[in-house]
Amino acid sequence: MLSLPQVRAPLVLPRLPVRAAGVILLSLVAFFAGRQLGSKQGAAPRLDLPPGSIRCRPGPWGELAYTPFTIAAPDELLPVRAIEARGTHWFLTGYTADTFVTLLQSTSLSPARQQAFLSPAVLHVQPDGIDLTPAPDMVFSLPDDARAKIYDILAQPSAVTTELNILPLDTLDERFSAGGVSPRTVQLFNQICCRRGNYVLFSGMAALYARLGSYDEKLRFLKSITRQRTMFLHLHITPSSDVDALARYWSKGCWDTDVRTVLQSLTTIPSGTWMNILIILPPLPTAEIYTYRFIPDNPLDGPPIHRDCHWTTFNFFRDKPDPNFGTEAYVRRELQDNYYPVPGDAAYGDVVLFSKPDGTIIHSAVYIADDICFTKDGADPVQPWMLSTISNLVTTYTSLLQPGEKLSLGYYRNKLL
Repeated sequence: MLSLPQVRAPLVLPRLPVRAAGVILLSLVAFFAGRQLGSKQGAAPRLDLPPGSIRCRPGPWGELAYTPFTIAAPDELLPVRAIEARGTHWFLTGYTADTFVTLLQSTSLSPARQQAFLSPAVLHVQPDGIDLTPAPDMVFSLPDDARAKIYDILAQPSAVTTELNILPLDTLDERFSAGGVSPRTVQLFNQICCRRGNYVLFSGMAALYARLGSYDEKLRFLKSITRQRTMFLHLHITPSSDVDALARYWSKGCWDTDVRTVLQSLTTIPSGTWMNILIILPPLPTAEIYTYRFIPDNPLDGPPIHRDCHWTTFNFFRDKPDPNFGTEAYVRRELQDNYYPVPGDAAYGDVVLFSKPDGTIIHSAVYIADDICFTKDGADPVQPWMLSTISNLVTTYTSLLQPGEKLSLGYYRNKLL
């Protein structure tokens, strides 16, 4: 986690490498979308929204619409066997055996079950906390108040566990029905969940797997849990579009000529078109969006790169990604030296920081337009690069805060853009 920096004097960075214009031009045909409506002779061309799309609010970005859909990790990335072999691990950061005893005594867990959690087979004391490895029956037999307290600890931004899933309550039916998850599995899932506001907290995947017999059912469940909401984003271009105004908004980094060329070219389509916004985004988001990282870094090439939200955000305009943006200290220094708080409305390319009340940054993203940003949730390979609404992310990361706390948003702009 990062603490919000103070802005310091500018530091001039070298200009980012220029992307070859041909990469965009070769992609045009694949992303054109739209249907022409019949119009009277001489009338301005009108075009239907792409099917299933929602119109964005008007702004300097032009006329935008997005088509929502969900994306799920491919089967090859879903580690069913590894989850089963690992078992349940609940790491409570900062806890000792004594403070854990106090926690247990504050719940309705019976004395006998408290002792089971304190046994050497379950409680493992580490220098920076305790690692709990409860058996499946122990996971399922936890009373609601004890489960809620343990999950609340796992949900803290400082937690090191990756075994807690936080899912929007209103997405559960869609997730499970789209994934073909059986009613029995949904019932087991509900037994080891706890609700926090509009979200459901879930842990103990290995415990649930212990009660499922079919490998395919385990795979379907994991695929459903990791499913994400995202969108296609379209920009409406017509012969009467103000190319200068659109280019001022969408031209950042070194791609002013590329963006302007594409926009001018599309105004020659008599009926107008809905252009997929990927055509004018930089190389990194264009290459990574809607994808999952299949191949891990080769250890012979050096330390693995931590491709999390910060790596994604601060490499957005770079032709060659800087691997150092996977480290907190480097990101903090970049914010201090090369960014300033946005004094007015956010614009394309601004950094969006999601922070706790104490200033700790728990997520970052790149502002695109309206309520839309480019983002990645952590470094887990089952989390894709994607477009999301900022409202969705606020709701998601608010679930990591304590009751009564409020997530704050900050917008920062690169001094060279």
